[in-house]
Amino acid sequence: MIQAIRETNFDAFIETEANRITVSYPTVRIRHLVKFINDLDGSVFYAYPLLSNIFERYTTMPFIYNATPNRYTGKINLKPAGYYKYEVYEVIWGQDEIVLSSSTAPATETDVLRASTENGLVVGLVAIGKLYLAEKDGSEEVQYIQNAKRVQTLTIQSGGTGYTSAPTVKIAAPGTTGGKQATATCTISGGVVNTVTITYAGSGYTTNPIVTLTGGGFTTQANITASIEQTNYIYYGQ
Repeated sequence: MIQAIRETNFDAFIETEANRITVSYPTVRIRHLVKFINDLDGSVFYAYPLLSNIFERYTTMPFIYNATPNRYTGKINLKPAGYYKYEVYEVIWGQDEIVLSSSTAPATETDVLRASTENGLVVGLVAIGKLYLAEKDGSEEVQYIQNAKRVQTLTIQSGGTGYTSAPTVKIAAPGTTGGKQATATCTISGGVVNTVTITYAGSGYTTNPIVTLTGGGFTTQANITASIEQTNYIYYGQ
């Protein structure tokens, strides 16, 4: 199990080589995409650890805390504290010089980029495990999740590729009588969906609605998820 403290950097030592898929590939052409899944609320975070070293049995994976996470630079902001599952995916490139960016590195384990030596390819899952993320001393909180009956957050799971204009965002209507459908908009930058904004949170939701995107002329479609859960905290730190 990986153990870390919220809002701090940490290094993970994960056994990847026992299940390595591309055994004939030089390690210089391999990176690992790590998926963190919170046990409590199901929130998902992705990151490529930077400056990782692949040894005979394991890989060192440093992660950097940053309030503004970036999966391509190893910056993460995992929250809330608690238990996470992690999945490690092997990604390969056709050249030694690797640049991690939204156009050259798969954003998720299902993202498929245009075939090129400059672009990475996810070849499979090589490790799974658990992470325990503890609160920082003096900042402990008790949290509980409340169904807010309206859309609280929209999360870009994958920004897609090749967008020439911002797609239309549609949030599914609530299934309850009298409920009102939420609405949202998004923006793009460099052919990628980079922001999504709730313009009306709706009402009457009992489950997380499905978000669909239409238009925009994409090459690879973006993926956005919605959550109606509201996290409340009882603070007892100093």
